[in-house]
Amino acid sequence: MRAFLIVPGDARAVAAAMASDAHALIVDVTGLASPAFFPERRQGAPPFYLRSHDLERDLPAMMAAAPHGIVLPRCEGARDVMRLGARLAVEEAMQGLTDGATQILAFIETARGALALHTLADAGERLVGIAWDAAAVKAEVGAPTARDHEGGLSSPLAQVRALVRLTAAAARVTAIDTPCLTGGDLAGEVEAARDDGFEAKLVLEPDQAGFVREFSGRCRG
Repeated sequence: MRAFLIVPGDARAVAAAMASDAHALIVDVTGLASPAFFPERRQGAPPFYLRSHDLERDLPAMMAAAPHGIVLPRCEGARDVMRLGARLAVEEAMQGLTDGATQILAFIETARGALALHTLADAGERLVGIAWDAAAVKAEVGAPTARDHEGGLSSPLAQVRALVRLTAAAARVTAIDTPCLTGGDLAGEVEAARDDGFEAKLVLEPDQAGFVREFSGRCRG
């Protein structure tokens, strides 16, 4: 089980994240104009993926940092992935980067995205992972809570989670489980993710990344 740590794009947070036990970083750079704030590729450092909620505006600056990949927020099907892939090809050429070197992580955060998940099975070679956000989906469907009375995910969220896992298997990409919500049982969620075949877990704090790595080590032992 790998930990994908989500961090804001400021220098202090990124430095702490780079020194953590995260297997990969997702750096939110929404609105940042300068690549100076972005991580740098270093040998032995975790790969980093850049995320912005305004790719139309921010993508050129993001690509100047030569990231390992770009997060596709609110992904709603293969067309979104292919559209971003075409833009990445142009930016790679402009930045002098290897064609096809920039990967795509698709984030499922909407009902449309959930219903279109099956199309990602044939979304192209840039797609390397599919993640989902329980909090975003919960808000989208208007559910009052993410959990049922027995502590399991509510029915709509459980369906999205299952579809993410199945689609990732069909596409042969990494299945990434949602972050643990505030007050949730991280240990229980990591164990459930492992049991259901997820290869990675989104985490929001460096210590959560350390827990996931430690948990994975115990399981291998």
